[in-house]
Amino acid sequence: MQRLLDQAAILIRDARELPPERAVGSLKESVGLLEAVRPSKERDGMMALAYLRLAQVQRQLGKRQEAERAFMLGYSYARSSREERVRRLAEKLGQEFTNSAQG
Repeated sequence: MQRLLDQAAILIRDARELPPERAVGSLKESVGLLEAVRPSKERDGMMALAYLRLAQVQRQLGKRQEAERAFMLGYSYARSSREERVRRLAEKLGQEFTNSAQG
């Protein structure tokens, strides 16, 4: 299981350096790996991070519905993980999504 967590962490980290179209694939692959791991604080925190970053990338690509879905999943995982850093990111993105919807 640790190997899957490590692989997913690498995919999430490396997605930051990829063009948005390729980052989507990398982040979705990381989610797939994480789904095979038993729920835990660490796994849920990584799921949150993957989905929140996926939401950011999807929004960059103009895919609003996909971005909102990924955000909602990421926000939910951030709350269940109880990892403060991920929860802060979820709150920040929530504000960004709200502001862009109003603007």
